[in-house]
Amino acid sequence: MHHSIGDMIADCLQNSVEANASRIVLTVSETPQWLDVRIEDNGKGMSDEEMKRATDPFYTDGVKHKHRKVGLGLPFLIQTVEATDSTWNLRSKKGEGTILSFRLNLRHIDLPPVGDLPLAFFSAMIFDGSYELVIHRSYNGSCETEYTVTRSELKEALGSFEDAEALALLKQFLTDQESDIKEIKNGEINTGRTAQNARSREKTD
Repeated sequence: MHHSIGDMIADCLQNSVEANASRIVLTVSETPQWLDVRIEDNGKGMSDEEMKRATDPFYTDGVKHKHRKVGLGLPFLIQTVEATDSTWNLRSKKGEGTILSFRLNLRHIDLPPVGDLPLAFFSAMIFDGSYELVIHRSYNGSCETEYTVTRSELKEALGSFEDAEALALLKQFLTDQESDIKEIKNGEINTGRTAQNARSREKTD
């Protein structure tokens, strides 16, 4: 079961890897109100019928996820989107690849927490398989809070992802990349609380 948006993103990326994609591009753009996610891969793609099955929570082929009784990844995402005034779109062509995009309303009370995005990115980097993963991350459209990381470059710099030290360095690197965004978001929250407290004091006075 998914506990955060980060879990959903990691699950969708795993779908791309399992679809034999050699290149996957993840774009995560955020503002104070919206989280926009786009996953594009060049995997085996899906027919219209296969897309219908992929969005059915009660369908499983018993092969892709052997330990699941039902398919929870994409259907769970769609359920979350529909319950939170958000949107989603799925496009796929057999033999060419798939594009999944969704926009989540961060201000909706029923939206699950965003969670640990660096951990989600870390998980996606270390799936089994030979694939390129490119992650573009940005916040509020500022060049000061955006970064791009590439799986092949990280593997070249850190070595095998089967090595414990390399994995520790990878996790720390991804966390550090997100730190500027986290700092600005925390500053916005604190600024908002200060303004709210000031308004409360004015009403009291």
